[in-house]
Parts: sequence; C-alpha cells; structure tokens
Amino acid sequence: MANRSPRADYDAIAPLYDLGPGRARMADPELLAFIEQRASSDALSLLDISCGTGNQLVANRRAAPHAKMVGIDRSLGMLRQAWPKARDINWLQADAAALPFPALSFDFISCQFAFHHFQAKADMLREAFRVLRPGGCFLLRNLCPQESSDWLYYEYFPQAEVTDLKDFWPPDAITAVMEGSGFTAVTVVYEHRRSEQNLSTWIDIVRRRHICSQLLAISDAAYEAGVSRLQRDLEERTAPQLRADHICLLTIRSEKPSQNSP
Repeated sequence: MANRSPRADYDAIAPLYDLGPGRARMADPELLAFIEQRASSDALSLLDISCGTGNQLVANRRAAPHAKMVGIDRSLGMLRQAWPKARDINWLQADAAALPFPALSFDFISCQFAFHHFQAKADMLREAFRVLRPGGCFLLRNLCPQESSDWLYYEYFPQAEVTDLKDFWPPDAITAVMEGSGFTAVTVVYEHRRSEQNLSTWIDIVRRRHICSQLLAISDAAYEAGVSRLQRDLEERTAPQLRADHICLLTIRSEKPSQNSP
C-alpha cells in the first residue's frame, strides 16, 4: 500500500488528529442533493476514499441512516480512531489505487482533502470510476493551492507552497483524467474563504505542527524559519497583528453515465 506521499506519518499522529481545527463535519450537501434526487437513501451504498478518522462518514450516517457505508484508508492508526465512532460502518485498510471491491459496487463515492497524498492519482480516479455504479456520483474535495497564493501558511512557510504545487494537481489536470476515465458532467466549483487571522493566536496553532500536513511536508529548517519569523513579527511589531487571510477550496463533482444514456 504505497499509494501515499510521505507528507505525514498518519499512524503516528492519528490519536491527535481530531484535535486540529476544521475536523468537525456536517452531512455532505452533495450527498443530501443526491439522496433527494433518488428520493430514498435506503438502498444506497457509499464509499469514502481516505476516510481518515471517519468524521465525514459519521456525519453522513445521520443523513443516510440505512445506507451501506464503507470507509477506506491506508493508515491503520486513523481507522482505529474511526471505528469506535460508528461500528456499523465498514472501516477497511486499503490502497486507493487498487480498491478491493468488485466493479459497480457504490452509488456515491467521495474523497475529502486527501487527493494530494496519492502518488498514483490517475489510477485512483480510474478505480473510483470502476467501482461506481451507472448513475452514481463521484465527489472530490481539496485545497486548491493554485488559487491560494496569499494564504498565510504560504507567506510564512514558502516551502509549503512549493511542495503543494507539486502534490496538488491543477483542477484542469484532474478533470482531464476524470473525463478520460469515462466520468461525465464534471463540474468544478471554487470556494474562496477570506478571514482575518490574529497572529498571536495563529502562532499557537502553527506550533502544533502535527495538525497541518503543509507543515509536516516541509523540512525542519523551513518550519523553524517560519516560526522564528512569525515570532519576530509578533515581538517587534513589524507586521500588522491582525492579518487578512485567504484560502481556496475546490469541489469537483462528476457522474457515471447511466446504462440507458445515449
């Protein structure tokens, strides 16, 4: 199971993962729309690829209480955190580029904030298409570094931007492989999140390096240099203490043609 880049040792950080910001999840609005279109969730089969500690599937369970749900992840440590949250969900250790399921197994497949970790990205997308049923939906969400050049993490830790631009495919590269694999109705939606960041609060988050794969993916020297610069800005007041911040998130939605499609 080598289909993951060495950005982070998720087995090691698994017990602390849910302590990071942004880990809480609500039922996926795309899943809610899919269920509404189907008029029932009773017979649905859902797969979350690289489910991590399972928060998204657990939230989705409330929207689809009778659906069959499966979460896969390469990290056994993350799966061990997921299992006690919902024991009626099948948590499996598996490679996203070689899914251990027959073709046409799932109605709704999602991959949330994990695509950049995969080394065999095209294989993962082709596998998602293979196990998706006709008329099913595949959803991919991730950070879009190509649209996030003014993110504070990139300002203080520029090596993180360089690394992300290597690991995160541009949206057009993702959609090209998806369409080449057979996906249709591929749509791309950008979500620009703008906020203000208090540097004195943010430095406490940055010092918890284990909660951010951007910080884990860079060298120790690059990380320490960014923290030192941030500390210096706070002590010397050389930068505004309240800073504008911006990050862009990406949602790519697609379908598998139904059997009666022309």
